[in-house]
Formats: sequence, structure tokens, C-alpha cells
Amino acid sequence: MALVDCRFESLVELSDTSLRAVDLTGSSLPGLNADRARVEGDLVLVRTISGAISLFRADVAGDVWLNGAELASEGTGYALRAPQLHISGGLYARSVNASGGFNLWGAEAFTLELVEGRLSHVAGPALRCDGIRLAQDLHCSGVSIDGGGISLFGAAIGGQCWLNRAEIRNATGWAINAPSVRVGGGIYGRSMTAHGGVNLFAAAIGESLWLSGSTLTSDHRHALRAPGVRVEANLELHDGATVAGDVTLPRAEVKGTLQLSDSTFTDSSTIDLHAATVGILNVTSLSTLPSAFDLRAATIGRIDDSPASRPLRIELDGLAYQDLRPVLPADQRLAWLDRGDSYNPQPYERLAAHYRQLGHDDDARSVQLARHRKRRSSSRPSARLWGYFEDLSVGYGYRPGRALIWLVTLTSVVSVIFTAVPPQPARTNSPAFQPVAYALDLILPVLDLGQEKAFVPSGDTAWVAWVSAVAGWLLATTVISGLTRRLSRSGH
Repeated sequence: MALVDCRFESLVELSDTSLRAVDLTGSSLPGLNADRARVEGDLVLVRTISGAISLFRADVAGDVWLNGAELASEGTGYALRAPQLHISGGLYARSVNASGGFNLWGAEAFTLELVEGRLSHVAGPALRCDGIRLAQDLHCSGVSIDGGGISLFGAAIGGQCWLNRAEIRNATGWAINAPSVRVGGGIYGRSMTAHGGVNLFAAAIGESLWLSGSTLTSDHRHALRAPGVRVEANLELHDGATVAGDVTLPRAEVKGTLQLSDSTFTDSSTIDLHAATVGILNVTSLSTLPSAFDLRAATIGRIDDSPASRPLRIELDGLAYQDLRPVLPADQRLAWLDRGDSYNPQPYERLAAHYRQLGHDDDARSVQLARHRKRRSSSRPSARLWGYFEDLSVGYGYRPGRALIWLVTLTSVVSVIFTAVPPQPARTNSPAFQPVAYALDLILPVLDLGQEKAFVPSGDTAWVAWVSAVAGWLLATTVISGLTRRLSRSGH
């Protein structure tokens, strides 16, 4: 049936018909009802100007062509109503203009092409593809959706999903709502604009999720929400991307690189990777920083970052990683650890272990020393006081050279005092008085040089002897506890 460039005054009724092919190219009609129709060849509606078209449960053995068509529905209905439509070939709607949008809920086709099209809907998704089954690609590059957004809940796309340069706006919900979507290839949205955010909850993507240079904004907090998403290759949100809202990826699995460099975030944005698994996390350069990173319980093969790319708050409790690039001195990495809300020893232990694996023992000791200082700030006053003494004396065992300095200093002072005011012999056959040996006998509790027993200080020097003995006990106890802690933490 070919009715080309015709003008119809009333609805074209083809419901429950069986036809070889239908061609309404260039025609103008109030509407088309082809519910449950069976078409053995193509259904051609190229450049058609029509009211609502209904293809509910229709079966087209060829292709459906809507290139250049202009469709408009009345009220809140869809311009193309095609739930459970079955197309053996593809649905091609290049440069279509549909005021009322498309409803393709539960439809099946080889491919769907909406390149450079314009869709709008006021009462729901402008492109409703919930549960759609496509053997190959979904082409929406350059599409413009002024209201309603795209819904792909539970959709299965065997090939690629193309959204390059798409402009999608939804003032009341998600710009792209695709929870549980299954894509055999990748989702490519380079230079895409999504006002309303992207929801990919529990999605499975066989290749990459590419959002380079895109703009993701949201009035409901989330710019990109993808808890439990599985990406077999890379997740790219870089190369000038602009994100106004949170990037939420808890429990996500990105087997390749999660690329966030060269992106712009608002100061209220957060990046949530709680319990996520990522091959490589790249945040080497951010145009503006988000307010927080949440990396708790995440497992990351390698982290590429820089001191300038760290937000004011970073949660690292339970984070496991294999490598950090570039290799930075401990003092620069410690600034990374100091940005959590509370003290937790695990991030310090993991960083120290990383430095030990690299053979940077001095950096590892610096990290352990910083860990004890951080813990001290939240201790009881008595424990805090003892912590200050351990730090000052031997650096919690990680600066043992300080003990020698204190020993030499204390021995010198005591020797000078007792040289000026020698103690009295305790017996008639006492050995000759040696100030240095006497000072060491007083200060070191494990040392017996015979001087302390042979001489008795008198007057004010008795206080000097008593203070020296107490200081020696404290110094020895601190050295032993610090060295024990250091050796046990080092695994020796």
C-alpha cells in the first residue's frame, strides 16, 4: 500500500491488518492507528506529518522508517505509542521531530536510530525504552530532548549506545534513567549535556562508559549515580567534563581506568567510591576540586594523583591499593591521610607497607611516626602526656638516634655538676671518683660500674642524683617500648 505525498482528513486505521508493505512518505494525516498490524516488509513514514501514531504490539518484518517525520500528540499522550512493537529490522528516525516523544516500552528491534532528532514530553520520559531489546546499537547522537529525559530501565542493548553531542534536559527527574541496563558494547556520550543527571544503578557495560567533555548537572544532588555498576573497560569522565552534583559509585566495578582528570567539579560535589573495585584511578589534574572523596573499603590497583588534586576531605578507612603514582616523599603523602574525619590506623599502616615494598624505609618510619602523633591527639590527657615524652625522646621508636643525643646530653650535665661538687666516699677503700662513670651509673639502670655504690651525694647534689636516676629509667623504658613497637610493626 503506497500513499505518497497524500493528505488525509481523518485518522488512518490499520489496526489488526496484515499487509506486505506500507509507504506513507511525505503524507499528512491526523494520526495512524496500526495496533497489532502485521507488515511483511517495511513501514515507511519518511517526512510524514502526523498526529499520534500507535503501533502497539505491531509486527514489522522489515524496517520502520521515520526519517524527517514531524509527529505531535494531543495532551499528555505519546507521539509514537509503540509498546511491545516487534521489528525484525531497525527503527530509523533520523532528524525526527516528535512533540510528545516515543514510547517503546518492551519493544524489540535490530537497531534504533534517533540521530539529530528532537523529542519532548511533558508527562514522562520523552524517549521511553524500558525493557527494550536491541540486537545491535542504540544511536542517539545529536538528539535533543527538551523535557522528560530518556528511560532505559532494564533495557538490553547488544551493541553500542551512542549519545555523543546529545542534549537531554529533565527539570523534574533524571535526564537519563537507566537502572539495570545491559549494554554489550559501550556507552559513549562525548560532549553530551545531561541536565537532570544520569542514573546507571546496577548497570552492566561490556566495554567503556565514555563521558569525556560532557556536562552533567542535577537539581537533586546526583550528577552521575551508578551504585553497583559493572564496566568491563574504562569509565572516562575527563577532558573538560563539567560536573555539578555528586558522582556516586559505591560497590562499582571498573576493570580498566576510572579517569577523572581535567574535569571541573562544583565545591559541593562529592565522589563516592565506597567499596568500589577499580583497576586504575586517575585524578592527576582537576580543574576545580570536589568537596570530598570517599574511598572507604575500596580496592584500587593503582592511584594516579597529585598534591593539587586532593579535596579538603578524603575518607580512606579500609582502602586497599597496590601502587601509588607518582612516588612522593612521605611528608606529601601524609597530607593525603590527614584529611579524614577521624583517626583510623589502617590508612597509615597501608601507606607504610607501600613504602616498605618500595624499599623506602625512612618514609615508612615517617608514616608510622605520624600515625602515633595522630592517635595521640585523641588520647586521654595522661596517655597524651606520655606520648609527648615518647615523641620527644625517641620519636616513638622511629627516631632512635634521639636517645643517644639525650644520653650524651644528660651524662654531660650530670658529669659537670658532680665534677664541681664531688660526692662523699661511702667507705674507706672506695675507688677513685670518675664523674662520667658515676653519671652513667646513675642514668643507665642496667649498668653497674661500681661508682654509684662507692659514693654518696650530699646536699643539693642528692636531688641531682635522684632526678638523673628517674630520667634514666624513663629514657630506658621509652627506648625499649619504642624499639619493640618498631620491630613488631616491621615484621622482624
